[in-house]
Amino acid sequence: MPVDSITSTIVQEWIAELQEGGKLKPKSIKNVWKVLRLILGKQRVKDWTIRLPKNPMKEQRWFTVEEMERIIDAAWGQYKIVFQLARATGMRSGELFGLRVEDLDLDRAIVHVRRSAWKHLEVTPKTDAGFRKVDIDAKTVKMLKDHLGDRKTGLVFPSRNNTHLVNRNINVDVLRVICKRLGIPHGGMHAFRHGRISELQMKGVPGDLILKWVGHVNLKITGGYTHFDEDFRKKTIERVSAAGSI
Repeated sequence: MPVDSITSTIVQEWIAELQEGGKLKPKSIKNVWKVLRLILGKQRVKDWTIRLPKNPMKEQRWFTVEEMERIIDAAWGQYKIVFQLARATGMRSGELFGLRVEDLDLDRAIVHVRRSAWKHLEVTPKTDAGFRKVDIDAKTVKMLKDHLGDRKTGLVFPSRNNTHLVNRNINVDVLRVICKRLGIPHGGMHAFRHGRISELQMKGVPGDLILKWVGHVNLKITGGYTHFDEDFRKKTIERVSAAGSI
């Protein structure tokens, strides 16, 4: 079709055809429209109103406090400490796998996030806010001390070949096995981060402190990681209702 003959009506009909029968997912259709828009030029399409399909709302898998504790209890070897630190800090998996003994100040109960690991490569944290200090609790400090023993250098969580752990391997070979054994829906390492942030939010930790601990730039991002379980919602509405009746 000649480019000059393409109208907004034709584009809308074309999008409907792509959507029909699930030929393309909403995200793919949006990407295709972006490419076509570039070809046609902004000036030509600026007054067009194109209705694009919406992505169905699907909540990111997150671990509840109970699920995190059950997973940690069921884990073996160093994975128990990996999951405990993920639960206690909300650190990204790459930050956990890139962690070195020198990054730990266990006397002050602080973890310094200075690097990340990606497919055995050591890189910087995801954003500038990723460089941070994370406070940890006494239980986590003790578990780390027991795990490290006399070690003063090197990776905190090395693989058998003394390389960085790989996120996909942990998700498939460890977490999937544990979740199946416990009878809970599978979740990856990122579900710990969502779970920790949700826990902090539900416990009323100041938003600015959550930002510092998890390495987010603003609270809008943190909001996308926050989930409220049914028990918390029910207790909150009862508390608000009781307060309003006084």
